[in-house]
Amino acid sequence: MLAGMIVSNIQTPSAREVTLELVRAASVTNTAGEQAFPDTLLRVLGRLPYFQDHPEDLWAEVIENDPYGRCNVYALVRGGSPATVVLTGHYDVVSVSNYGPHADVAFDPEALLPRLIEDLRVNARSEAEHRALKDLESGDFLPGRGVLDMKSGLAAGIAALAEFAGQTERSGNVLFLAVADEEVSSHGARWAAPQLPAWAEREGLDLRLVINLDATSDNGDGSAGQAVYVGTVGKLLVSAFVVGVDTHAGYSLDGVNVNFLASELTRAFELNPDLTDRSAGITGTPPTLLRQQDLKTYYDVTTPARAWLCVNAPTHGMDAGAVLERFVDVARTALADALDTLRRRAEVLGEAGSAAHGATPLVLTSAELLAQARQNVPDLDAAFAAYDAELDPHLDFPTRSACLTGWLWDAAGLLGPAAVLGFASLHYPNTTLDARKPAEAQALDLVRATLREKGAELGVSISERPIFTGISDMSWFGSADPADIEVVNANTPARAAHIHAPPAGLPCINLGPWGRDYHQWLERAYAPYCFGTLPRLVSALTEAFLR
Repeated sequence: MLAGMIVSNIQTPSAREVTLELVRAASVTNTAGEQAFPDTLLRVLGRLPYFQDHPEDLWAEVIENDPYGRCNVYALVRGGSPATVVLTGHYDVVSVSNYGPHADVAFDPEALLPRLIEDLRVNARSEAEHRALKDLESGDFLPGRGVLDMKSGLAAGIAALAEFAGQTERSGNVLFLAVADEEVSSHGARWAAPQLPAWAEREGLDLRLVINLDATSDNGDGSAGQAVYVGTVGKLLVSAFVVGVDTHAGYSLDGVNVNFLASELTRAFELNPDLTDRSAGITGTPPTLLRQQDLKTYYDVTTPARAWLCVNAPTHGMDAGAVLERFVDVARTALADALDTLRRRAEVLGEAGSAAHGATPLVLTSAELLAQARQNVPDLDAAFAAYDAELDPHLDFPTRSACLTGWLWDAAGLLGPAAVLGFASLHYPNTTLDARKPAEAQALDLVRATLREKGAELGVSISERPIFTGISDMSWFGSADPADIEVVNANTPARAAHIHAPPAGLPCINLGPWGRDYHQWLERAYAPYCFGTLPRLVSALTEAFLR
């Protein structure tokens, strides 16, 4: 039996029904379905009697500077005091390309379920596939793209909102906020969260707590998935623009192949314990390469001159400046070792005057490269901005950053072998409820007491975890170090990825559904918890913070 199993008679049917309706409205990130999805949410929320009586408290807001013209959805149920709790989650989902022959029903859980069972009974090979078959045959798991990540979380929030709205005498207020684009660039939360404090002040509201409704994974009995997270991991996408010395392939000793340099950097960065955040006695997720490519766009027999690496570097306590400094140090050693290797190989081949023999690697940061370029180009900032504006607005941030770094390298007039270390995309700040701050310590105590009491009532144990290890929109609702933002902005060539408005600075936790294999073709949510327990826990926390 799974931990804390909830029998069907205490499930909330509306949570399941809402999940099914939301899942059937496909909302893959950066597609027309995502653009249209707010209409589905407005329809679902608009059925609540409160919003039929108060339509002005339900609205969609266009996200400023969003290349896809998407909207966030707001639903505010007002009560009799300023105290306010925010329930939030994202409505975009990843693609169904990995569903293969089942892609046509990936957004229809009730049609998908028998198809998956039939497929797995015949074709299950791996341990994960046999586990999925057992789960689906049990009737306790609901499959489908977005069921787990993250529409059952939104449904739990809507169920809690509906329960609050149904009270005859409401104390406080609940804001349900559904945002776009968490899976790629977080345009939705980055736009909404920093505005919340000023909006609340205008409305006379006191924001007490933000509950993020994101999903977690548990391949065991559910005890790990049934958890509240009081902090979230941050993310830095560290980049390396690598420059070699190109040459005719027939005269390879006259050059330094950038692919070799890039490979040595990959070897040095991948899963390196020295680059892993181990703050506060917690060993974080080690860095891993998300992109390694040379930047040559055509074929001939000249060796590539430039390459581009992107490294996922999660943080939970280490500041951005320290992360960049460590990567610079590792890169400097790796390039020096790479050139030593090339020299030794050349000498074995009888060549003591190869390009590697006369080379000293240059390693600098993006901010240092920008300073070098400014010395060479009058009015560089205007020229740089003009080049940025000419690029395709739909380029992802890492690709845009590669183009911009290459432009700056040319402007600086430098020569390889070299590497420029910086940041290639959005900085997701790590946040946590800080027990050293009285207000956050009080919030933490109330979260613990409420979940302990409500969990005992429901017969389920809710564990507390310090760090939500999946990148999430919690980053934009909590607090961030201004010095971190300054360092990251200074070393991020893509200006559109800069943080201009700081995160909201609000007490924020994550309490969401659990399941297995999210983002995969066997994505599924544990229904008794998602549709029965979770809405009640969210309601209990909401009520506790509104008292």
